[in-house]
Amino acid sequence: MSLIYEPSGKAREYSPLALNVYKNCDHQCKYCYVRNFQPNFSEFVQPRILSGLDNEASKASRQILLCFTGDPYCSANDAYQNTRKALEILKKNHCTVAILSKGGTRCLQDLDLFVSWPDRRFKVGATLTFVSPEKSMTVEPGAALPADRLDALEKLHAAGVHTWASIEPVMEAEESIAIIRASLSCVDEYKVGKLNHQKSTTDWRKFCIDAVSVLHKAGKRFYVKFDLAAFAPSGFLTPEETDPETVFLPDRPSSLFQSRSVEEQIMFPGM
Repeated sequence: MSLIYEPSGKAREYSPLALNVYKNCDHQCKYCYVRNFQPNFSEFVQPRILSGLDNEASKASRQILLCFTGDPYCSANDAYQNTRKALEILKKNHCTVAILSKGGTRCLQDLDLFVSWPDRRFKVGATLTFVSPEKSMTVEPGAALPADRLDALEKLHAAGVHTWASIEPVMEAEESIAIIRASLSCVDEYKVGKLNHQKSTTDWRKFCIDAVSVLHKAGKRFYVKFDLAAFAPSGFLTPEETDPETVFLPDRPSSLFQSRSVEEQIMFPGM
């Protein structure tokens, strides 16, 4: 089974390729799709064996996201350091990489890799859900608190690392708007979605208008996910604002991309 894979469905809106460096997650987020809908999920985190990643990375030209089915900077990473091992392999192969984490300042342990990434084809993002620490502790008790996530983004931004934020899931519209406002000084681009797989009384049309208005006023680059864009007034969003490619990092230059045999193209069709 390949380590680097091509996600499908809603996940494809985040990245054309992905890599999960851990099995399971210890953040205990109550809204987590994997935690709630995958039958074998556990909060016992296991590092994935990375043998073969060097070969796969040499063939992957498009953006690779870490991670979908766990967090690259969950607390278990402090002991295992599997994320750093993976990043060192990806960097050696000049891959294009995006990080998404709720681990807050834990990610700063790898800042030396971030700032020296080839061609700056690298970005670090945080999932921002609440501005209230009490609400965060209730709903995502193992994740870093909102202030810690913002602190990480501030330090990354100050160091010249490209930063982004995922505003999804939207548990409470007011909280999401507040955390967008709180992050404007340190986030370069945004992905904005809604709440899925759970009941909600949120007025999604109003939330979409309010969130986009804040981002427009701040001059931020952003992408509105398909599920939320469906609630936008006609003509409210530009084609670029509803195209996930808008916020994907550039592919690895062809001069760094190894020529591939027909057999390899069959084995790795999305790379």
